[in-house]
Amino acid sequence: MRIDFTGRQMEVSPDLRRYTEERLRKLTRLLRDRFDIHVILTAEKHRRTAEVTLQFRDHTLVGIQETGDARRSLSGALNKLQRQAVRLLARRRTRKRRPKPATAILLNVLGTRRVDHEEHQILETERFPIKPLSVEEAIETLDSTRMGLVVFRNADTERVNVLYRREDGKLGLIEPEP
Repeated sequence: MRIDFTGRQMEVSPDLRRYTEERLRKLTRLLRDRFDIHVILTAEKHRRTAEVTLQFRDHTLVGIQETGDARRSLSGALNKLQRQAVRLLARRRTRKRRPKPATAILLNVLGTRRVDHEEHQILETERFPIKPLSVEEAIETLDSTRMGLVVFRNADTERVNVLYRREDGKLGLIEPEP
């Protein structure tokens, strides 16, 4: 972690530097010391503005606060920066934990060994590619294949569906509940 201070129309006192370092401890715990900070303190008439810019990986977070006191401005800007950092990490965490979309599905055909106990064993295993299709395109694909079913990702709902040919010759569509 590197902290750069810039004072515009004012001197950055050692007290403000210490205060900033103390307030950055929470950010240090969140971001694990892998960031750089630039603090700009500006004095204009009766206004004191604090602008804190944080560089973390490929992200830039900025907190700006303007009050009558430099310490309160710095505190407000650091609070804004902390909220942004927590939001950024939460967004990364939720994006990372999403399941990857299935690109193929495994279909097992079950057969019976003994009729009296109804035990099943896998006779045949096939892999089906899952392509994004509309229902009409899936019907066309079903007509052109030798298999009696098509597994596809419905383009409208983004869910995996199964289209199959029933024994009476009609078509059946299996959709998961929302």
